[in-house]
Amino acid sequence: MRTQRQTLAETKAAFNHPTYAKMAFTMGCGVQGRGEGCQVHDETGRPFLALFDQYGNQSFGYSHERLVQALRDRLDTANLNSTKILFEEVQIRLSERLARLTDGHLRYSYLANGGGESIDNALKLARAATGRPNFVTAVDCFHGKTIATLSASRRPEHEAVYRPLMSEFRQVPFGDVAAIEAVVDEDTAAVLLEPVQAEGGVVVPSDEYLREVRRVCTERGALLILDEMQTAFGRCGTFFAHQQFGVLPDLVCIGKAFGGGLLPISAVLGTAEVWTSLKRTPSTFGSSLGGNPLSCSVGLAAVELASEPEFLARVNARAEQLRLRLTELPARFPKLVRAHRGLGMMHGLEFHDEALGGLVLRLLIRHQVTSTYSLYNNSVLRVQPPMVIDEAELDRGLDVLERVLTEVEAHQDAGGPTGVAAMSPQQLSVELPFAAGAVRELLARRPRLLDPFSLRPEQEDCPPVEPEFAGTLGEDLVVWEDRHEAGPDGPVLSAGDCWMWASLRRDFAVVPVGDTSCRVDIGVEWDAGTGGYEALLAGGISWFVATRVDELADGIRKHLAE
Repeated sequence: MRTQRQTLAETKAAFNHPTYAKMAFTMGCGVQGRGEGCQVHDETGRPFLALFDQYGNQSFGYSHERLVQALRDRLDTANLNSTKILFEEVQIRLSERLARLTDGHLRYSYLANGGGESIDNALKLARAATGRPNFVTAVDCFHGKTIATLSASRRPEHEAVYRPLMSEFRQVPFGDVAAIEAVVDEDTAAVLLEPVQAEGGVVVPSDEYLREVRRVCTERGALLILDEMQTAFGRCGTFFAHQQFGVLPDLVCIGKAFGGGLLPISAVLGTAEVWTSLKRTPSTFGSSLGGNPLSCSVGLAAVELASEPEFLARVNARAEQLRLRLTELPARFPKLVRAHRGLGMMHGLEFHDEALGGLVLRLLIRHQVTSTYSLYNNSVLRVQPPMVIDEAELDRGLDVLERVLTEVEAHQDAGGPTGVAAMSPQQLSVELPFAAGAVRELLARRPRLLDPFSLRPEQEDCPPVEPEFAGTLGEDLVVWEDRHEAGPDGPVLSAGDCWMWASLRRDFAVVPVGDTSCRVDIGVEWDAGTGGYEALLAGGISWFVATRVDELADGIRKHLAE
């Protein structure tokens, strides 16, 4: 019988996003329920503490009372829809409030729905203001998922699928002033950067970098666009991250936290000089639902909240708490953690490989703490909790993180289960003080006794095809079609066609070691069908396989001893 979790995962895989459905299921994620503050509950009522704010969307936590109240107040007015003809007061008031965030330097703003939409608007404004065609971006940047913003990122995996991407984007290494000097020329409309690279692995530039980029842009007539989708609203300790570096950009894009995790809203903010094209050709900008009264009401409340000195003081206190706890982890766990980087409440831990990062992420979820990886550097675990997290909650989340790291390191130091964070195929062996013939006979009757994926390993007389195989990945029941055949030295098990596995095979070979002992060699080979994310999932799968086989080995010893 399928669980609710599996039913939803299968449905998502069939009708929405197969890869993300498999990833979430394999990582052990449940079904989202109610959320308050820094905790969200699953379908069983278990609370999960967030060490990540969903890419900035939940920067104010779940269901923040002031943001929810702003939404309720607007709903009570029945003034909910955007006419695009009449004056919409809350939208106008929000634009005025955004201008005050930079003391009028970025005087104008245009409201939209998502980040990619506002980045596109910024690119249009830069071209119109300068009359130039090209843009400069940074390697490993992330600016959205429209064709223009994917072109800005210039990822080879995107290029392979969506070619040709737009050719007007040139990339340079992030943090390299000399590279900026070399590429910005008379055809450059703007340099587009994140103040801190988020999906590149939480990469913080030097104190001078953005100021030098500003200088080069000014000298050569190019604009500076800053993408603050993940860094604004206090995340780095000031409302905008660029305030930490002492620069004034020509255009800034904000979103994510802008909607308080409740509604979509984004904006591009710009100087009066770059806004001239919108005055000349107003029909080139438009958004059917952008800047609607509901979103603007929440957006205005989010701006007010993130502008309060008391709020920013709490953010900076938690930022120091994070810095002190995370800075020491590379030295404490050198076999696991390669580096720590961060600014304010935006941090990343870089592991030695993706499998280790994926394993730590999966174990955190098992301990009811959520985090995620960096999109363009899967070895980096994000530690970016909601900014409303209190001192005790943050300590508890970091305690769990350290406990997980200690557990993984202990297995490595002890030689632990083979393949602590191994890739497919995985090879394991079980030593048994029994004759090979007796073990082969037992596995012929009960072929799943050492099958790590079987929820009922003592099952007898398995049919060649089991349509409703009761499997497990350590969280709960998983159902798929599984097949059994007798191999020359032991059973061979494999998953049939199913939503979850592109392939899954388990081979068992009983090898004599003298007259009264033997070894069972177990080969496990899998392909979850998630493409570039296989390495990320491998750590959790291999850990599960190794620890489960250890448990089952005790069971087979008891059977043979009886």
